[in-house]
Order: sequence, then C-alpha cells, then structure tokens
Amino acid sequence: MKKDNRPKLCITSPWNYPLFNPDNKTHFGGWEVRIALIAKELACRGNFQVNLIVGDHGQPHLECRHGVNLYSWQARQIWGIPFPSQKDNESSGYLAGIIDRLRGKRFRKNGVSGTVGTYTITPEMTAIYDEVDADIYMVPGNSQFSGEVAFYARQREKKYVFLAGSDMDYYPEYRLHPDQLDIYSVPFALKTYAIENADAHIVQNERQLEMLQTGYERSGTVIKNPIDLALLYPRNDAADTILWVGKSDERVKRPSLVLELARQLPEYKFIVVMNVGLPETHAIRLEEARSLPNVVLIERVPFEQIESQFANARLHLNTSVFEGFPNTFLQAAKYGVPTISLVVDPGSMLSTHGCGFTCGGDLEKMKGYIRDVMSDNDLFSDLGRHALHYVEEYHDKEKIIQKYEQVLGR
Repeated sequence: MKKDNRPKLCITSPWNYPLFNPDNKTHFGGWEVRIALIAKELACRGNFQVNLIVGDHGQPHLECRHGVNLYSWQARQIWGIPFPSQKDNESSGYLAGIIDRLRGKRFRKNGVSGTVGTYTITPEMTAIYDEVDADIYMVPGNSQFSGEVAFYARQREKKYVFLAGSDMDYYPEYRLHPDQLDIYSVPFALKTYAIENADAHIVQNERQLEMLQTGYERSGTVIKNPIDLALLYPRNDAADTILWVGKSDERVKRPSLVLELARQLPEYKFIVVMNVGLPETHAIRLEEARSLPNVVLIERVPFEQIESQFANARLHLNTSVFEGFPNTFLQAAKYGVPTISLVVDPGSMLSTHGCGFTCGGDLEKMKGYIRDVMSDNDLFSDLGRHALHYVEEYHDKEKIIQKYEQVLGR
C-alpha cells in the first residue's frame, strides 16, 4: 500500500457532527458551519489528511464522511457528563453543564500532563490527540480546548494553529489578569497560553489582528470566512419579512432586542430562528415571542434548509454584543439581503462596503433604518447589490481555502 505523505491536520470542534451526518439533529452554531466548510473543502482539494474531533452522539468512534476522518470524543467514559443525543437535544435543558467537559477515553497512547497557571492538564484530556497523531492541530476560538491543545502541541513538538472565532478571543484582559475566569470558568492564564504558544494565528478581520498585535505582540493572517456562493434556493423578489437568526443567549446574541423591535414595529412581520443557547432564558424568549402576533418563531431549521430563510427575507437583523465574522451576514449577502446590525460591523462590511447599516448600539436608529429599507425599494436594491458584490469579492470559498492551505503548509 502506498504511504500517504500528506500533512495530517487535526481540528477540535465537538459540536460539528450534525454538519457531517444530516440524520443527527443536535444544535450547532456559526463556528461549526465555518469549520465544516473548511474541513470538507481542504479534504476535497486533497493536499492534507483532514481529521476532526467531534462529540460522542453514539456514532462509531471513527468514521469517514466527506473525506474527513471523524473521531468521536467519548464524554460518558470519563467525566460522567453525556454529550447530547438527539432526544436530549429536543429538551431545553440539554446544554446545562456539558460545556465544561467533553473528554474521551479508549485511546492507544497516554497523552501528556502538566499545569498552566493553576489549570491542570491530565493525560485523559490530551490522549485523543496522540491517537490522531497529526502534524498540525487547530482549534476554533479561545477556550479550555485551545489551551490544552497548545500545551499538547508544545510537548509533542507539533504545529498549533489558533483560529480566531470572535473578537473576544483576544481580549487584553486575559494577559493582564491571569488569575480571573471567563464566563465558562476557563482561567485567563490558559487562554493567554493558547495565544502566546500558537505557531500561527488565523484571524477573521482587521480588528482581531490589531487586538492580537497590540495585546500580545503576535502576528497573524487575516482570512475571511468562506461561503459557497452556489444558490440553493431561488430568491423571492417579493419577500417582505425581517429575519433574525441566532441562539437564545442574552449575554451575546440578545434575542430580547429583536422581540422588542417587533413589539415596536407591529406593521412588519418578523421571522426569528432561535436555537437553544442558555436554557434558562430560552423558555422566557419563547413565551415572549408567542405573545407577539407579528413574530413567527422557529426553534430549529436544518442546516441544509437555513438558506431558504434568507432567500425569502427582505432584511436581516443582528443584535449581538460582539461577533467574529457571522455566517448569517454572509448568507444574507449571498441572496442580496441587506443587514442592519445594532453594534457589530465585521470587516466594515456594512459601513464601508455598503451592505447595510450599523447603529452604534442605538435601538431607535435601528428602527429608523428598518423603516427606510422596508419602504424604499431603490435603497433596498442598492444595498442588496453591494452585499452580493462584497461576498463574491472577499468570501468566495475558492479564494479562501487556498489561503488556509498556504498558512497550514508553512
């Protein structure tokens, strides 16, 4: 048998499995969409052996789908905290507690151990990486996984690539206050270790690059999020709905604000696609949405059907406190749908490239922009045309994946 000498890439993304197996109905987010496209496209091009570590949903420990080797992380084996099954996912409480530990056993090697600040890394945490035995390890975002993989790669003399997920990944506070914890109880010292021990940084926008350079004196490469520009659904030119897509997480996505907008703008129809974020707030938002006659709330749309929502929308809204580069902005632009964002403006997509409007946190200004776009067909057409041109110029997957290969191949 001919030996495969291609570089071996390993990506850790526990929530990615449903994007490789459509029969699995568990929730996923924007990071997972981004990772799935990158992994599949890298595998398709054939220059890397692509491996992805995902959570255990009861599937075989090792599968190959879309040319990507999928390793399941057996959470039940060590920590006693189950990874959500499809049945678990149908209840609003399945996320509580599981984010803390998604670990695995059933490995051939022992892993590495050590400490980063006060954080202890055990062989059980890192043994899966020995099993994959890759040349390059990559983790989206800055979490406990990032720090552990960075530590593992340093011990095993492997290459570790930090893949920025949002602007929050590079907050200078991590370095300035190493003893503090983030909202998921991850020590700032561990997050700083992940940043400072990466062999390469891939960031989504110029703001992240600036934060990395000024806060940590590290360099990085800006690679914008990829999107497949092939239309899955015909554009509905008569669309008259306002679309919001996100999780029921008031700390970041703030679905309460789009419901407040719907309350104050009863003349417009709102479609709210709201996946479970925080279980304790999800039920509250559901009840609130049901009281509004101009809101249709959808708790889940299969990934292969989500673009139908954009194809049938006139306007896309974002109310997040912060983002990296949201896939929803790109999905909207792909169908010529303008975006109005309360705060975030990734890559100056809205303010510089004319794909919509950003409101500086002013809800009244947002209401005004909504009325303008909904009532002015010429304005709507101009914004939509700019949006489509923008994604064609900067986010076409054919251009983006080539940049990933250049960074990973260094």
